[in-house]
Amino acid sequence: MKYAIFSDVHGNAHALKLALEDARREGAEGFLFAGDYCISMPWANEALALIRSVPNAHIIRGNDENHLAVPSGDDGQFEVARWCARALTPENRAWLDALPHTLSLTLVGVPVHMAHSSEAFVSKALHARFRTSRLPFYYPDGPVPRDVLAADFRSFAATGELAAAIAALEPGVYIFGHNHIQTWGDFGGRILINPGSVGLPLDCGEPGAAYSLMTIENGAVTVEERRVPYDLECLIGKIRGSSQHASARVWTELIISELCTRREKVAQFLWCCEDYAHSIGDARRPFAKDTWQAALDEWERTARDRFPALFV
Repeated sequence: MKYAIFSDVHGNAHALKLALEDARREGAEGFLFAGDYCISMPWANEALALIRSVPNAHIIRGNDENHLAVPSGDDGQFEVARWCARALTPENRAWLDALPHTLSLTLVGVPVHMAHSSEAFVSKALHARFRTSRLPFYYPDGPVPRDVLAADFRSFAATGELAAAIAALEPGVYIFGHNHIQTWGDFGGRILINPGSVGLPLDCGEPGAAYSLMTIENGAVTVEERRVPYDLECLIGKIRGSSQHASARVWTELIISELCTRREKVAQFLWCCEDYAHSIGDARRPFAKDTWQAALDEWERTARDRFPALFV
């Protein structure tokens, strides 16, 4: 039987729709969703409508579902989460709140475990080195081919702390998302699958909606990574015309920049925002709107020279 695996939609309903259509054409009969359906792009309700209509689906929540509960305030730093929380229908918010954080099930005789983050399975061993904030500096010369990324991941996972953590797992399939890096590996019957991000891939690779197909047949598991292309410039135009952009311009522009390069910029921007706030003697945290906006202006002037690996 063939299962389609999705994670990290982040409000990009257009990409999710295309990925679901592709999965059905490829013969997927079951669907697994690993969290983070909201925040970053302005179509969370549309994305949730798609997910809730999928038959034979197993669904967990991600960390961004928790961010919908951010306290009220007038800062700039969390305005995108507040915008999304206001935009969600009460029915969708209640549905999200009821989702489990993890799932363990048996599919065609194979144990399958789902969590939004790999930390549920291997603690911090994977994120210690193989995460989106570091990846651009591993591949500073441009898009990395998928086979190179997969080989590097498997080489890293075969040694040191991560290898020991994987070896301690029971045989089976371990599905997670969170770091937006599409990859997978079979380590002695312990199969780790990250389908990447449907809505916001950050693995320095190709553009498009990332997801993975898992086929289970006679107890054997095979994985195919898929990436569905779409008109990115058209999508960006719609994002900039949205009320999210009007309400949370800083975060939305950072996300647009990440969409264009598939390279994470938020971590470095937050570091630069802290540096900028310190330089003007602003101790307000979360960052106030004026500092948040001014930091983006400074970032757009200087980041390409300071962090060229983020923009190739």
